[in-house]
Amino acid sequence: MSNTTGAPERRLRQLVEALKGKRRLLVLTHDNPDPDCIASGWALTRVVRKARRMRVDFAYAGIIGRSENRTLTDVLRVPLRPLSQVDLGKYDAFALVDSQPETGNNSLPKGTIPTLVIDHHPCRELTRAVPFYDVREEYGATASMLAEYLEAAQVKVDRRLATALFYAIKSETQNLGRESSRADFRAFLRFFPLVDNLALSRIENPPIPRSYFAMFDQAIAGTETHGRVAVTRLGTVSNPDIVAQFADLIVRMEGMRWAFTMGRYAGDILLSVRTNLPHANAGRVVQKVVGRLGKAGGHGMMAGGKVPEAALTPDRARETERLLKGRILRILRAPAAGAQLVVPEVPSGA
Repeated sequence: MSNTTGAPERRLRQLVEALKGKRRLLVLTHDNPDPDCIASGWALTRVVRKARRMRVDFAYAGIIGRSENRTLTDVLRVPLRPLSQVDLGKYDAFALVDSQPETGNNSLPKGTIPTLVIDHHPCRELTRAVPFYDVREEYGATASMLAEYLEAAQVKVDRRLATALFYAIKSETQNLGRESSRADFRAFLRFFPLVDNLALSRIENPPIPRSYFAMFDQAIAGTETHGRVAVTRLGTVSNPDIVAQFADLIVRMEGMRWAFTMGRYAGDILLSVRTNLPHANAGRVVQKVVGRLGKAGGHGMMAGGKVPEAALTPDRARETERLLKGRILRILRAPAAGAQLVVPEVPSGA
């Protein structure tokens, strides 16, 4: 059931209808959740409790690694539980927020068709088999979609949830400057007067662990440029969020148009693509790069992917990274020869 053309009230009615006969819902984020799926999932629990009056729980898999995201969940007391602490047998309905079935970035039980999917990434074929799916890739943030459901369900949004949703839209669209729509502007302005500014300041300026600075040094040293494409090999990372975090940083380098970052985590190779070209298709690019090696997807200016079990041994990891690097340079028509290190090597004894 696609609801991309209906009014918010109609979408809400269809969402409630899809839950008819269900007793308990588990809302799942994508693995290693970011602010958009954290805020959106939290909002969905409020919507369902108000409109359907059923038991709803909220969970994630992976880790909340980035300092800003950990601070968000702590300061705003987000009712989000690790999936490892959840008994999946208690649930007869599942919802995916900011993700879709078989994308490789969520821990929906294998073979399970969710009851609800709400997302702003390009629609996957398997999503069309879901009883209720609302996929609107023209939106810059899933949180902006949930803003409409909250209003349709007449949910009173408190300062904690408003702050989470505001920060989600702000960070996902880079202050409404990246892939934002009029709906994102409306939601942003709606939540702005409700924001807890002290909490927001703490979220945006959290304490940063020493390990981050060590990784920063490693990332810069491991970055080389090929024309207007920057390629970074992070090696083994302490948390998966770092891969996207450094792609966001590297794409800001003067003269660069694309950033391609790779990191090894839990035996997998994670990759992130960023571009500052507003009409590019980073999602399509990363899908071509990964191919049949794993899963990938994204938007016009930001995308990511994963190659499972490609980093189980150092040799295999290096071989896979060379393959992925070659593909991205070929797809973007960047010169493979003549790579320049961002930080030139200092000659021995200099």
